[in-house]
Amino acid sequence: MDVVYLVTQNTGGFPHYAAELANAVGNHADVTVLKPTETTADDVFSQDVRVIDAFEPLSLSLPALYDREFNVRENLRAMWSYRSLRRVHDLDPDIVHDPTGFFPYVKFFAGRYGLDRHPLVATRHEVSATRFPITRPPVLAERLAGALVPDVNLAKTIVHTHGQRDALLEGPFEESDLAVIPHGTYDFFTGYDYDERSEERTTLLFFGNVIPSKGLDTLVEAVVLASEEIPDITLVVAGSGRLSARTARVIATHGEHFEVHNEFVPNDLVGELFSRAALAVMPYRSEGGVKGHSGALATAFSFGTPVVTTSIGDFPRLVERSGSGLVVPPEDADRLANAIVSILENDGLRAEFGKNSEKQAERLSWENVGKRHLDVYRSILDD
Repeated sequence: MDVVYLVTQNTGGFPHYAAELANAVGNHADVTVLKPTETTADDVFSQDVRVIDAFEPLSLSLPALYDREFNVRENLRAMWSYRSLRRVHDLDPDIVHDPTGFFPYVKFFAGRYGLDRHPLVATRHEVSATRFPITRPPVLAERLAGALVPDVNLAKTIVHTHGQRDALLEGPFEESDLAVIPHGTYDFFTGYDYDERSEERTTLLFFGNVIPSKGLDTLVEAVVLASEEIPDITLVVAGSGRLSARTARVIATHGEHFEVHNEFVPNDLVGELFSRAALAVMPYRSEGGVKGHSGALATAFSFGTPVVTTSIGDFPRLVERSGSGLVVPPEDADRLANAIVSILENDGLRAEFGKNSEKQAERLSWENVGKRHLDVYRSILDD
């Protein structure tokens, strides 16, 4: 089987996801990747995968969109480079798959050059409860742009949870259009030669993009509350994006409890951050979406780190029911602080959560996730 993957984002977690998937499927099929000339996952692709630099890099990360810090002209030029999608026909694959979101500019050129003459698959990582979510301006802009682009024929749309599938079934999708495959863990981070530190028993980690939906403002308030029980508690914030005025004010007032790395974290430094952390915290808000995954959660599982997160989307099943951590309501600083304190003060409970986090990494290994993708591809070809 010949599979072509389209990597259509160059920053954040999407390139990591695509690289892990390509590597896993590449163990069982011939895989070619068309990608931007520079991505955050360029050192992740295995030697078994053929990689072609086909597109110019975009500067449209979620933090940049929320902060309105992007160059329109440069991004339009980069989008224009996606006319290189016509090269797919020269490769003549059995399957074409965009695992990075199938954004409007990709949809446009896929239709323009008839990529759906090959079985075309797209992965949707997040599904909005409404078609046009006004509470999330970047997602709204994407949905509006996508509505203006003529549809292409997708052989299958892949989502990560049954909740996402059910949300899509409320719209124009049929059951046969969809496949549910969980998000794999990012164990490639563990392979870097990083400075492995001893666990710091009162250190928390917030890892990933700093955007409103991630709920960092709730977490910093929870840390201040938790410091009444654990005076030496420290929250490490590691990720790019502008801190809200509210968050910055709390951090400035209680600086002894915070360590901020407000920048994109290079792949080879991720392991050091997780080795220090006794607990990873993901205080995400709902904001009208059906959350099916988290790159930060996938990374925490890979390092066997206990987790505290919120009860949105599939997190209760992935975290609480798996015994990997605790789940609290979103935007509730008191409940979040109590959960943090209960884990940090109980070494046995934290160890149990850590072991179950490691087990989740085994269940969600890319070898297993890759095989499920291959099953979907075979079913498409059989049909």
